[in-house]
Amino acid sequence: MNWKEVPSYFGLTALPFAKEIPTESLHLLPSVEKNLAAARLLVDTHGIGVMVGKSGTGKSCLLRLLAARLPAGLFKPLYLCHTSVGIVEFYSHLCALFGLTPACRRATMFRDIQQHILSMNGSRHLHPVLLVDEAHLLNNEILAELRLLTNFQFDSLNALTVLLCGAETLSLRFGLSTLEALANSITVTISVEGLCPEESISFIENRLSACGAHAPLFTKNALTLIHQASGGILRAIGNIANAALLKAFVAKSTQVEAEHVQAVVQR
Repeated sequence: MNWKEVPSYFGLTALPFAKEIPTESLHLLPSVEKNLAAARLLVDTHGIGVMVGKSGTGKSCLLRLLAARLPAGLFKPLYLCHTSVGIVEFYSHLCALFGLTPACRRATMFRDIQQHILSMNGSRHLHPVLLVDEAHLLNNEILAELRLLTNFQFDSLNALTVLLCGAETLSLRFGLSTLEALANSITVTISVEGLCPEESISFIENRLSACGAHAPLFTKNALTLIHQASGGILRAIGNIANAALLKAFVAKSTQVEAEHVQAVVQR
């Protein structure tokens, strides 16, 4: 038994729920479009925003879509995901993102980064957009420092857009007095929820169609059960659907039935 045999057995060109889906092939469901529009509003207004949701709801995917849609001549997306670090190491990561040589002192790196950002906005007319993934792992000192990093010309210029993306626990921390300045600076908050039943089914069917399926491969009962078992969480939908495909393949079935899905979710 080999995973490589599964696509050809079902008449597919590739595994439909693989992680390596090209950005241009991602299916833009209504809820995704709504969240993407909110993120683009943040970028257009040059503010500080927060995107929160359960693990697997597609937050990183939204960041990827946002970065891909930004006009290259106007915006410079910068993606950072290594967040379980100290303040000096965090600044070192930022320096590397901006193409700067990290210094030994935190104050020096802060100054270098701010000057570089001002230069990008001024002489190059390029606005940097810092996308911080797994932001719930940032310590409070770094979160507070991010607010300071966006303070330009007596806090009269929005030269850097910051989007903090992480688990729902991130929002709870903005009630702390030490993060009051950051909380008051947040202009856009995006809550990424699980998909509704119609969107879950649409996602599965679209991925199958993109991989060459010409006939319904999952029965209606199987699709319904996948949504119920996954709670509409994108990553869980893909994992369950992939495992159910394998179950159907092993059983030499031409369709994925509810029993194949049941066998996956009950293991």
